[in-house]
Amino acid sequence: MRRSLSSALPLLLLLSAGSAAAYEWRVGEATNALVVAAGEPLESEALLAAYHLDVQASAARDLWLLAAGSARHAGAVAGDLRAFASAATFAGAVDGNLFAYAKGLQLATNAVVRGDAALFGTDLICEGTVGGDARLVARSLTLGGTWGGDVRIDATEIRVAPGTKIAGDLIYSAPKPLALDASVAVGGEVQTAPRLPRPAAPVRARFALHGYLFLAALLVGLPFVGFCPLTAGGAVRHLRATPFKALIAGVAALFLGPFLAAFAFSTIVGIPLALLLAGIYAGMLYLAHVVVALALGHALLRTAGPQTFARVLSALAVGLFLLYFAAALPGVAAFLVLPVLILGSGALALAALQRPLVVPPPRRRPPPLPAPPEPPETTE
Repeated sequence: MRRSLSSALPLLLLLSAGSAAAYEWRVGEATNALVVAAGEPLESEALLAAYHLDVQASAARDLWLLAAGSARHAGAVAGDLRAFASAATFAGAVDGNLFAYAKGLQLATNAVVRGDAALFGTDLICEGTVGGDARLVARSLTLGGTWGGDVRIDATEIRVAPGTKIAGDLIYSAPKPLALDASVAVGGEVQTAPRLPRPAAPVRARFALHGYLFLAALLVGLPFVGFCPLTAGGAVRHLRATPFKALIAGVAALFLGPFLAAFAFSTIVGIPLALLLAGIYAGMLYLAHVVVALALGHALLRTAGPQTFARVLSALAVGLFLLYFAAALPGVAAFLVLPVLILGSGALALAALQRPLVVPPPRRRPPPLPAPPEPPETTE
């Protein structure tokens, strides 16, 4: 693709990255619906999240759409458009690339994508105009419209509508041979390719398990950032500002914790202290990935300035989702667990040892006493 739709950076670089450009982000509140009218332009990179999304505004840069329910886009995007929803409809114009994942996804006839398109879902209806290459993965796919590059399809059922125009090659993977109407124009070749491997049942169960673990971590992180904001904020600041110092502190905390608990347990009278140290150690190990998720979410959302509870919760949810999604991939968790434990534990240890700066209020001087009255003048 002309421009990468998603980038994977090393964990340390993400945590220490500065906020070069701020996101404009909005979250649906009481109604769980967010409507951005055409008269509300989005000047910077924007992230919109709600249960239902209806976006008609113009975005000057990249745009993210996160919807648990439905998402509809009918505006214009000068950059890339990335969308994740249960059901999504695109009827606008995108100057860059389009990346979308939805159970039911429709690219309407008046939709225009001048870059590349990568569309993933269960049921796809693609009838718009795409200027670049396209990658379509679905169970059921209806293909129409105009395509300026190569089109790669992996689906169980493929229907190509009459009048479809494809300037490049049509490469498809399906159980049955593809039947094309005489009015379908393909500028390149029509080729078959081996189907993508379907995830096995253990892999699906693995993703389901990590989904439950993600929700459990979110429930733990919610009271942690709510009742201990100074510790959570200090740990994130240490992790982003001094990751190497957090690394050293994490190694020390991981190795010294069991040693101190075992030493206290061996003294018999220190058994209660050993149990307390063991509980603190276990809590530190679990909260380590919560701290890393907070730092990761803030680095991606680029939220500068004072953080409201809603912003912190959004950063936590994004960071935890990325960590658990990566851990669910085969072979990734083994390389991810130890760095997360070390960095998160070190940041928590530094935040706990750091004494908060308390500035005493200035002492108020008592008001000056009134001058004694002068004695009256006496005349002899």
